[in-house]
Amino acid sequence: MDFEALKKKYIKHLRATREKINIFIYDSKDIVNKVLNTTSIIAALLGIATLIFDHGYENTPSHDLFIHIVFRSILAFYYIKFILGYIYSFSPIKYFKENRVAGALLVIILCMLIYDATSPVWVTSIFTSVLGVENPHIFSVIVEQFSFLLLLVIELGRASSMLPSMNMSAPKLFVMSFVILISIGSGLLMLPRMSVDGVELSFIDALFTATSASCVTGLSTVDIAEIFTIRGQIIIMLLIQLGGLNIITFASFFLILSKKNIGIRSHALIKDSLETNNFTDSMSLLREIFISTFTIEIIGAVLIFFNWSHDTPFIDFYQKAYYSIFHAISAFNNAGFSLFTGGLTNPYCSDAYVLQFVICILVILGSIGFPVIRDIFGDIMFRRKNKINRKWSLNTKVCIYTTLILIGVGMFFFTLFEWNGSLKDMTWGESMVMSFLQSATTRTSGFNSMDFGVMNIPTLIIFIILMFIGASPVSTGGGIKTTTISVLVLQAINTVKGKNRLNLSHQEIPQSVIFRSMTILLFSLCFVVAGTIILTFTQPGVDIINLVFEQVSAFATTGLSTGITPQLTTASKVVIIISMFCGRIGMLTFGFALIRSIRQEPDMIYPKASILV
Repeated sequence: MDFEALKKKYIKHLRATREKINIFIYDSKDIVNKVLNTTSIIAALLGIATLIFDHGYENTPSHDLFIHIVFRSILAFYYIKFILGYIYSFSPIKYFKENRVAGALLVIILCMLIYDATSPVWVTSIFTSVLGVENPHIFSVIVEQFSFLLLLVIELGRASSMLPSMNMSAPKLFVMSFVILISIGSGLLMLPRMSVDGVELSFIDALFTATSASCVTGLSTVDIAEIFTIRGQIIIMLLIQLGGLNIITFASFFLILSKKNIGIRSHALIKDSLETNNFTDSMSLLREIFISTFTIEIIGAVLIFFNWSHDTPFIDFYQKAYYSIFHAISAFNNAGFSLFTGGLTNPYCSDAYVLQFVICILVILGSIGFPVIRDIFGDIMFRRKNKINRKWSLNTKVCIYTTLILIGVGMFFFTLFEWNGSLKDMTWGESMVMSFLQSATTRTSGFNSMDFGVMNIPTLIIFIILMFIGASPVSTGGGIKTTTISVLVLQAINTVKGKNRLNLSHQEIPQSVIFRSMTILLFSLCFVVAGTIILTFTQPGVDIINLVFEQVSAFATTGLSTGITPQLTTASKVVIIISMFCGRIGMLTFGFALIRSIRQEPDMIYPKASILV
C-alpha cells in the first residue's frame, strides 16, 4: 500500500472515530458549552483581579505563591476549555479559525512556560544577541503575562454578547461605558505601585487623570512623567486607546468575534453606536476602524521612533520604543498626553520639527473621522476591488475642506498676532512650521510646542473658537464638530440669500441635520458659559480669558492650557471633570441618554404662527 492510500485510510478512520465521539457526546454539548462559557467569564474576572493585585501592590512571598497558583489554575482551565471546544466541535477547521487568536496566545504562553522550566541555551542566545534582551527570564515573564492579559480580555469580551439583552439605547450604553471606564481607571491609578515611591495620589487627581485619559483630553493636574511609574503610564495609555475608539466599539468588535450570526438587536446597537445608515455599513466600518487605527498607530510609532532628538536620554531600545508607541497612541487619539515634562515644549522635543510634524499628522488623521479615512485610504488599506474613479462622499468633502480651512485660519491669525510675540526670535520658515503645529493642536489634540501662557489675548480667543469647533464626527476628537459648524454657516448664508433649502454638491441637506446642528451649538454654548461662570467662583483671582480657555479646552477635549490646570481648586477640578465627560459624550447624545424614549411626533399640521425675530 502506497503512502497516499495509507494517508487517506488514516484520515477516513480519524473522521469516523471523531464522528462517533461527537454522536456520543452530542446530548451534553449545550450544557458543557454553557458551563464553560460561564466559568470562562468568572475565570477572566478572577485573572484580571489577580493581575491587579500582583502589579498594584507590594506583595509578600506567600502572596506571590498564591498569585502563581491562581495564574496556573486559570491557564489550566483555558487549555482544558480549548481542548473540550475542539472535541465538541463538529468542524475542527472552523473551530480553529474562530478561536485562532486565543489559540495563538495559548501557544505563546506555553512556549514561555517551557522556556522558564528548561531555559535552553539557544533560545537564551536569541533573546540576548538578536533581541538585545539583558534579562531573558524577565522578558519571558512579560511576554507570558501580556499574552495572558490579552487572553483574559478576549474571553471577557465574549460577555459583550449580553449587551443587547440589557435593553439600553446606544446613547445610554455609551454614557455608561465611559462611567465604568473612568471608574475603573481611577481605581487602578490609585494603587500604590502605579505612582512613584513617596507619592500618594489623591482621589480627585486620580479621577481627573482617568477622566482626561478616557475622554482623550490631555489636561492633567499632575505631571504624569514624574508622578506615575511605567505601570501607571501603561494604564493611562490603555485608557486613551479605549476612550479614543470608545469602549462600545471594542465590545461590538468582540461581539462579532464571539458569534458569527448575531441578532437584530445587536446589529441595531452597533449601527446606532457608529452612527451609520445600515447594518452592512456598520459591520464594515467597525472592522475598518480597527484596521486603520492600529495600522496608522504602528506606522506613526515607527516614524516617531526614528525622529527623536539624538540628545534624548533613552536608557535603551525598549524605552525608546515604549515612548514612541505611547506618543503615537496619544497623538492619533487626540489625547495630548506626553511622557516628557512640559510635553512638546520640553527641550528634547521643542527643536525636533520632524517629530512634531509626524505627531501633527497623526492628530489630523485621528480628528478627520473614520468614515473619512475609509473614503480616502480605503482602497489602499482594505484592498477593495473596483478602485477606479471612486468619489468622495459629501461628508468626506465637508470634513476635509473644513479642516483645511480651520488649520489655515489658525495659521494665519497665529502668525499675525504672534509675529512680534512668541515668534519674534524665529526665522520665517520656523515661524510657519510653528504656526502650523499650533493650529493643528486645536484639532482637539492637546499637544503644544509653545507656552500658551505667554501668548497674546487675540491669539487665545482665536484658539478658543477653533477648539470649540473641534474635530469631525466619528473621530477620536471632540468639539461641536466640523460638519456642525459647516452646516450652520451654510444655512446662515442660505437664509441671507432668502433660500429655504440647503443644497450642497447637488444634494439637499435634510432639515433634521440642520436642527441637530442648531441644538448642538445652543447646548454647547450654554454648557461652556455655565462652566465658566462656576469657575469664576471656584477659581477667584484668575483672568477670565484663562478660565474660558481652560473650560473650552476641557469641553472640546482638547487639552491645551495656559498653565492654570495644576493650580485648580478641588471644586474647579470637579467642574473640569464634568466638562471633559460631557464634551466627550456630546451634549446631544447626553440628552438622548437622559430621555427614556423618543415619542413619535403626531402626524398633524397646525396653523402657522407669527413671531418676530
